[in-house]
Amino acid sequence: MKQLRQPMLMAALLFGGVGGASAQQTATPGPLTRAQELERRGNHAAAAAAYAEVLAASAGDASALLGLERSLDPIGRTGEVLPHARTAVGAMPNAVVYPVLIRSFMRIGEPDSALAAAEAWARLAPREPSPWRELSTAAMRQRNRPLARRAIESARERTGQEHALAYEMAQLLAAEGNWSGATLEWLAAIGELPGYQLTALAALTPAPERTRQQILETLEKTLTLDARRLQAPLMARWGNPRGGAEQLLSGLTTASRAAAAEALTRFGEQLRSFPTPEAQRARAMVLEELAARSSGVAASRARLEAARAYQEAGDRDGARRMLGNVGTDADAAVTGSAAATLIGVLVDDGRMEEAEEKLAETAPRLVTEERQALTRRIAWGWVRAGKLDDASRMLAAGSTVEGIAMAGRIAIFRGDIAAGVTHLRMAGPYAGSREESTERTALLALLQPIEGDSLPELGAALLALERGDSSRAASALERIAVPLPPEKGGAELRLLAGRIERMRGERGSAERLLRAAASEAAPATAPAAELELARLLVTLERQVEAITLLEHLILTYPTSALVPQARRLLDETRGAIPET
Repeated sequence: MKQLRQPMLMAALLFGGVGGASAQQTATPGPLTRAQELERRGNHAAAAAAYAEVLAASAGDASALLGLERSLDPIGRTGEVLPHARTAVGAMPNAVVYPVLIRSFMRIGEPDSALAAAEAWARLAPREPSPWRELSTAAMRQRNRPLARRAIESARERTGQEHALAYEMAQLLAAEGNWSGATLEWLAAIGELPGYQLTALAALTPAPERTRQQILETLEKTLTLDARRLQAPLMARWGNPRGGAEQLLSGLTTASRAAAAEALTRFGEQLRSFPTPEAQRARAMVLEELAARSSGVAASRARLEAARAYQEAGDRDGARRMLGNVGTDADAAVTGSAAATLIGVLVDDGRMEEAEEKLAETAPRLVTEERQALTRRIAWGWVRAGKLDDASRMLAAGSTVEGIAMAGRIAIFRGDIAAGVTHLRMAGPYAGSREESTERTALLALLQPIEGDSLPELGAALLALERGDSSRAASALERIAVPLPPEKGGAELRLLAGRIERMRGERGSAERLLRAAASEAAPATAPAAELELARLLVTLERQVEAITLLEHLILTYPTSALVPQARRLLDETRGAIPET
């Protein structure tokens, strides 16, 4: 037993297992610790009282003074910190106490006293801008712009720095409506601290439209890389991404390789959030320049990204040019991705045989999921070319859920409605992207009311729509709907035809078809038809009719999932009618 007790005693000593000794050694929390704990718990009034007790015993305790300021703010008693701040300045004037004093004076509306506190602080640190930064910030919070300007000017005069407090001056000038001056100050701030780049961009983006050209001209006159790096994303955000890219590229002639690469990479990333073809073209230009300034795998990756961006912008020639320059020194992932991008370009061009050949050549370098996705893309290219047999041949070797869904759509295009519906149900609602899933659900809703296993004319109409021949599709859908009862597919087909006609700008035909689709004999279709018709009537500025129709929808089909949309449109439409 003695041999066991010694290790147990050692463990107790090491890990605090001896309860009595541990309890005796636990120190009672000090007043400051207790105040901090009360603040952490959100008991601000009690925390303020505890911090005040600490300051009564030690007037220069900076932690207690800041804690008191924090605790008084949520309960609206910030003025109570002022006596403690005054006492603390007398006991221990420092860079913690003076800011509290300045903020306190500004909160209670004594700007002259705040200025005097800043002056006193500045006498302790004559070459530091900190006193004036604190004063200008506190003044701006209270919207006292004259005092904020005086603080900034004092900082520049006392420190001898022409652009001291550039960040604060930029905000002040913007608040005064001097956007050109604010732009110059932002450039000065960025020159001192490059991290201000994003802050400046966020601050200048909401500038009034009438001032934007002035801002861009100010940046244009400043021939620095910082100016170009600010100008380019501003132009993109204001609707001219390509112009922004051109301005950035023109400003890189004298930049170092590292600085240019950083600027190009940053702007390229910013353009990712702009989904328009023009923005993607601008991004492709930037990535192409980045590739030209890089080497090895980095260059190949940049060219590949540029190719994808050109493709998304609809510039197939640009995509091919970039893909042709992806070097042999690139790693397998890059060359595989480049081939995949090239296959996409070939499909978009309708060069399906070449796309198949490229897929066969590239397949060993692709992961299974990527190879399957490209197979489906080529198959869909054959569909859009009207070659359904070739599309089915491409899908024959696969058994993915996405492939089953695509096979279902091909069956429908052939007119085999029963097989198509079976395949779509097998695939389920979650295969592929969200857009694909939504499209399949809508297709099932269109087909399920139709009785009959085969309807080649309907398949041909839907294939025409897929291939972009909307005029032919709308005419065929209306013709097919004529012999069908509304509840047996006639209403659904007219609804789709009406939507197509509205999209084509054929408003008269759209209204006729949508009114026919809004049959009470087809309660599953009528709410969607009435909502679509109401939107058309609003476009035609026939608000009174739209309101009547929306009210009918809401009252007649109260359980429809479209009622919330109808209510929202009703509210918007009522607001658009002037009061009489």
